[in-house]
Amino acid sequence: MRKIYFIFTFALLCFNACTQFGIGDTDALADTEWQLVFIRKTTPIKGTTINISFENDEIRGTSGCNTYFGSYEIEGEKIKFNEIAMTEMACLDPEGVMQQEQEYLNFLSEVVTFSIEGNQLILRKAEQGQLTFEKTT
Repeated sequence: MRKIYFIFTFALLCFNACTQFGIGDTDALADTEWQLVFIRKTTPIKGTTINISFENDEIRGTSGCNTYFGSYEIEGEKIKFNEIAMTEMACLDPEGVMQQEQEYLNFLSEVVTFSIEGNQLILRKAEQGQLTFEKTT
């Protein structure tokens, strides 16, 4: 019985040390790519592509017309996107693409939590609304 207690205690101490020092923390989004399928409950404008990829604490993707990039931080189910920048092209076709792009980038800057549900990534704001992506890699 003493041997089992010792092993259990040792394992518990190792787990606590690993957790305290961040050992074993994994970034569920690292090295993944996703394509947007819903902004709130609306699909992206036909003929546009909005996507996001995560690599080395950085994001990059296309926002319908322009490409964007920045960094992100994860703590549990919380996520924060930082220093999002983008190219500055203007697209006139399809109609509404620039408004959609602005809505997406504004939404992205307000995201506070994420979850992965099957092959979907859900990014949520503190208020109503979410971005829903499907995994591409």
